[in-house]
Amino acid sequence: MASVQKFADYEVAAQLNHNNRAIAIPSNKDIDHDRTGENYSLAPERGTSCYDYYKDRKAQLYCYNRKDVKSMAGWIITAPKDLPLYDYRNFFAACYQFLSQKYGEENIIQAVVHNDEEGQPHLHCCFIPVVPDRKHGGEKICANDVLTRKELRNFHPELQKYLKDNGIDANINSGITRQQGGSRTVKALKKERTRDWSVDICNDDKTVGRWN
Repeated sequence: MASVQKFADYEVAAQLNHNNRAIAIPSNKDIDHDRTGENYSLAPERGTSCYDYYKDRKAQLYCYNRKDVKSMAGWIITAPKDLPLYDYRNFFAACYQFLSQKYGEENIIQAVVHNDEEGQPHLHCCFIPVVPDRKHGGEKICANDVLTRKELRNFHPELQKYLKDNGIDANINSGITRQQGGSRTVKALKKERTRDWSVDICNDDKTVGRWN
C-alpha cells in the first residue's frame, strides 16, 4: 500500500521533475498525458520550485560530502481499492498531514497526487530525512537514522491509526509471508499497482517491498 525510496543528491532533480511531469519523454509508459491535469499538489506554495526549495533547505543542514549520501527520501502511498472514490482527496490530505507531522513540513519537498497512471491514484511525498546533529549541533541529513527497520515496520500501523482517528475509513494492511509473494523491487511493484503492498525492510539503500 506504501513504498519508500531513497535518493542521492544527483538523483533528486530528475525525481522531482518526473513527479511534476516536467520530463518531455518520460520512461514511465503508464502515464496518460490526457489526464495529467487531474494531478494535484498538497505541499504548501513556497514561491519557488521544488528543487530550489530542496537546495535551500539542504543548505541549512549538515550533510556529509559523499556522493552516496541519500539526501532525499520519498514515500509512495496508493489509495486502497476499497476506498470510495469520493473519499480519495480526504485520504491523501490525511496521509500528507501524517507525513508532515512525522518528518516536519519544513522538510517536505514535494507532495503530488498522481491520477494519470494505470491502477490506483497515489501520492508521491518527497522529503529530506532530518535528525538532530549531536556532533556538530543543529540538524543533519541521515536517511538511515530516519528510515530505520523500526520506522518501516511501524509505518503502516501508525498510518492506519492516524486515518482512523481522523475519520478516514481506509483499510491498510502490512506484513506478509514469502509464500504470498516474497520481495519485489519498487519498480516491479509499481508495475503491479492493482495489488496492495508494503515496505518491510531496507538494506544497503535498496528498498524491499512485500505484498499485503
